[in-house]
Amino acid sequence: MVNERPLVFVDLDDTLFQTARKMPEHSPRIAVTLDVQGQPNGFMTPVQQRLIDWLLASTDVVPVTARSIEAYQRVRLPFGQGAICAHGGVMLDADGSLDRDWHGQMRETLADFQTRLSALSEDILDFAERSGHPLRSWVVEEHGLRHYVVTKHSASDDAVLAKVLAEVRRRGLLHGMHVHANGNNLAFLPQRLGKARAVEAWLRRDCRRHGERPVLGIGDSLSDLGFMSLCDLWATPSRSQLAKALEGVLDD
Repeated sequence: MVNERPLVFVDLDDTLFQTARKMPEHSPRIAVTLDVQGQPNGFMTPVQQRLIDWLLASTDVVPVTARSIEAYQRVRLPFGQGAICAHGGVMLDADGSLDRDWHGQMRETLADFQTRLSALSEDILDFAERSGHPLRSWVVEEHGLRHYVVTKHSASDDAVLAKVLAEVRRRGLLHGMHVHANGNNLAFLPQRLGKARAVEAWLRRDCRRHGERPVLGIGDSLSDLGFMSLCDLWATPSRSQLAKALEGVLDD
């Protein structure tokens, strides 16, 4: 069956919404995500709300997010095409159920990192204790499979996260891994894990089901560029990490 609606892959955090800390003071805030206690912690501007309303009405939207399944389920937006979560480690079907085929592929892909990821998180927590920095570090795990390590500073001090990254590099713990760093979010991922790999697989499936159709990618960070580059067109928020990087190139 041919589907003539465009297909849109879109990052969530800092693309469609953000924390209140990242919004201008006194700007209108529309709550769209909840924390684990059920309190609002992610907000849209009216412009962002009109953007997603337009996308949902006109295209098939697939979220592509670093969020775990549980964190994705706390996003209160009416997505209906399924989703890519955990930096590409998880695919969800349209009804929200786990894509078992992709999960099986990831189990093979990430087999060599199951022990390493836990050890890396423990090493980071040990560094935090020795240095006196208030850090949180944990392994994102879905359905018994460890995907990556995420580290945050309790007071959102990006400079401390830079020290964490330098320490991990100094100790030679990044073999076979890559890093995603954007604000108060430092993630250590196996090189074979990534949003681009999942989007590439999704595109193959979509083409078999619906034929060719226009594909748009939207994201904010440098790590999103991999999946965005697989699309016919891509876009980024004007004050995103990716936009700032492009501005730096142009300034040079």
